[in-house]
Amino acid sequence: MKSAARNAAWGLVLLVFCGLCAVQIAAAQPAADEDVGHGDGYSYSIRYASLDAKWQALHDALHAYAETQKKDFLAAQGGEHSANAGDYKLEVTFTVARHTDDFVSVLVTGSSFTGGAHPNPLTASFVTYPAENRMVAIGDLFTDAGAALKILSDEARAQLQGRFEAQLREQIGEGDKLEPALKDMREWVERGTEPTAEKFAVYLVDGIDSKAIGLTLVFPPYQVAPYVDGAPQVEVPARLFHALLKPEYVAAFHWDTEAEKNAGQH
Repeated sequence: MKSAARNAAWGLVLLVFCGLCAVQIAAAQPAADEDVGHGDGYSYSIRYASLDAKWQALHDALHAYAETQKKDFLAAQGGEHSANAGDYKLEVTFTVARHTDDFVSVLVTGSSFTGGAHPNPLTASFVTYPAENRMVAIGDLFTDAGAALKILSDEARAQLQGRFEAQLREQIGEGDKLEPALKDMREWVERGTEPTAEKFAVYLVDGIDSKAIGLTLVFPPYQVAPYVDGAPQVEVPARLFHALLKPEYVAAFHWDTEAEKNAGQH
C-alpha cells in the first residue's frame, strides 16, 4: 500500500476510534495489505487479511505462501506470452474465517490461470495459536493423530456421501443411471477423505469470539467432488474428537457434555 493511502487509512481509523468505542478492536489492528502487479498479458492480486501485530507466526506463514504462489505464477510466464492465450491472472485472498478465544483461522481462496480450460483453484488454510505464537496443523491438535483423523474421515464421508446422494437423486432421478453415479461418487469421496493429514490439511477451528466448538474441514475442488461443486465443507462437532485433544488444547474447546451423556445411553 502506498504511503499516502496508508496514512489516510490510519487517519480515518484514528478518527473513528476517538468518536466511537465500538471500533476500538478494529483500530487496534493494521489495515489489510494488498500486493498487485501486472505485465504484458498478465496480472496478479494478493489481498491480505487484517492481522493483529502480535500474530507474527501467522503473518509470516501467509506471506510465505503468497510469495510462493507469486513466484510460481511469474515463472510460468517464461518471459513470453501468447496473444492468443488470454490474460494470465493470479488472485489470492486471505480471510480471517474464524476467531475463537484461543485460535485464529485464516482461509485462502483464489485461483491461478496460466492457460487451459479454466483457472487452477487455490484453497488453503492457516491456523495459529496466539498464546504461543505458533502455527497448528490439524495433526498437532491430537495426542493420537491417526485415531483423530479416522474419526474426521468417518464423519466427513457420512456427511458428504449423504449430501451428494441427495443431489444425484434430484438431478438424475431413479433409474439405471443412478447406481453407477452413486458408486462413482462414493469412491471419489472415499479417496478424498482417506484418514491422512494431507487430505485434511485445509481446516478451520470453529467459533466466533468464544471457546471453540468444533472443526470445519474444507476440501479443495476435485478432492471429493467435481470442479462444479467448488470446495465442499464439513463441520465436525468437538464432542466427536475431544477425548483425543492434547492437554494444552482441551480447555480451548467446549462441547455439550449433557448431550454426549444422553447419546451414550442410547
